[in-house]
Amino acid sequence: MPGCTESLTVQVRAGLGEWRLHAAVRALAARHPELAGATSSARHVGHHDLSRQTSLALVAAESRAAALQVVWLDGGAEGRLVLVARKEVLAALPWHVLLPELVAEWKAATLRDLPRAASVG
Repeated sequence: MPGCTESLTVQVRAGLGEWRLHAAVRALAARHPELAGATSSARHVGHHDLSRQTSLALVAAESRAAALQVVWLDGGAEGRLVLVARKEVLAALPWHVLLPELVAEWKAATLRDLPRAASVG
């Protein structure tokens, strides 16, 4: 559904932890009903390929139109977090609210979250 989503791309450091991303997105979805069906994924890409992979992630996310999609492009020394959300989600949870909450949940994820986090799509 082109035009029904908005995206945000953020440069991130290496080693953030894939399972922590899944746990963070799961926690946000549990807290905010607007985020039901939120997805997260991680892709290991070459540093030189980050721009192309960012474009591919945005195109793929647009066609899925999930409430929120978070894709971590792990480029080794650095990476990118690609977030795509439906506009109606952003009306209730704008980026300036959603992104800090995601970061807080990502930092709060602990090993107790690992078994549940592994099952997130």
